[in-house]
Amino acid sequence: MHTPTYTLPMPFRDAWKWAAFVALLFFLNYAARSTLSPLLVSLERDLGVGHAQSTSLLLLQGLGFAAAQAASGFLTGIVRPARVASLCLVASGACLMCMPLANTLNEARGLFLAFGLTAGLYFPAGMAILGSLVKPADWGKAVGIHELAPNLNFIIVPLVAQAALLFTDWRGVFALVGASMLLTGLAFLRWGRGGEHPAAPPSFKGSAAILRRPAAWVIALLLAITMSGEFAVFSVLQLYLVNEGGFSPEHANFILSLSRLGTPLAVIGGGWAADALRPVPVLRLCLLAHALGLGLMAIRHETPALIGACIQALSIAFAFPSLFKAISGCFPLRRQPVLFSLTMPPAALASAGGMPWFFGLCGEYAGFGIGFAALGVVSGLAALTLPLLRPRAAHTPLHP
Repeated sequence: MHTPTYTLPMPFRDAWKWAAFVALLFFLNYAARSTLSPLLVSLERDLGVGHAQSTSLLLLQGLGFAAAQAASGFLTGIVRPARVASLCLVASGACLMCMPLANTLNEARGLFLAFGLTAGLYFPAGMAILGSLVKPADWGKAVGIHELAPNLNFIIVPLVAQAALLFTDWRGVFALVGASMLLTGLAFLRWGRGGEHPAAPPSFKGSAAILRRPAAWVIALLLAITMSGEFAVFSVLQLYLVNEGGFSPEHANFILSLSRLGTPLAVIGGGWAADALRPVPVLRLCLLAHALGLGLMAIRHETPALIGACIQALSIAFAFPSLFKAISGCFPLRRQPVLFSLTMPPAALASAGGMPWFFGLCGEYAGFGIGFAALGVVSGLAALTLPLLRPRAAHTPLHP
């Protein structure tokens, strides 16, 4: 049995740098999943396909991602979460390094499905590592550091992808990302901290106890909405700006980064707000702001659409720490990997596959604004479900 040479959980002044190391894993995992978004125009031109066909790659990636997340809860029950997260990056990196072999749409579909099946193992393991590093009072700040990863991605990935296209094609960009993932996964396996003990393995009894809680269903809905707002909207923004905004791909990627410029500060502010305030009122405000931003993006005019894109991105970045703070109040740490294994697969399938494909269909046959408006309506209505996120002290507790 692996015996750590350090004590967990740590004071936040000691834990933050290891939380940042975990965030680096998440950064690369998320970068690999979001790199396709600023390359969609290049890929469509190279393979000669339309919006619905190109976004079908995101659907297949999402299918693999969701299936892997469902399996990850079982895997973290028998293998240390630190090892699962490390090997996830190594395997995902190997898949992406094979991308230069894809010369047809069907070959690309196979590789994106394989990549999704490996990349989806990260999140339950990563959250288990993070939860083991810090004390409950510091959970919001730790999640704030972790959530810097996707928000920095949204700024960096479009610019790096556009720069990489100057000397390689979309396949080469993925191969470079894959090499970075492989090396970082090996580094965390050697030097990382946290996640030293397997989580509670899923069981029918434990899963049934979780699913009997209305809070679990609300969490699944909120994860689907917030992850769709974070990933699905970003995944089609370049197509939206090029095809409906009239921008060049280069300018579209610049605007894509610019619209996300404030999100790292928003997620840090959201982390402090999650610890200092009650999470439910913060979540309610964020969901309503998110609906407003998506409504503005549905307007076919440059100014409200760009303002809406900024509001939409900032509101979701601010929401995530409060969402995970609410989750930690509803379910004990040992049950959270099981909870995530039950709720994350449908949320991932919706956000990383179904919603991008839905947006692509709207963009090809009607207009991206219809898809944005539909997600905005769901986001606004979801605010009505928040009273069900009551702390577990108000319920019969789950078995530890």
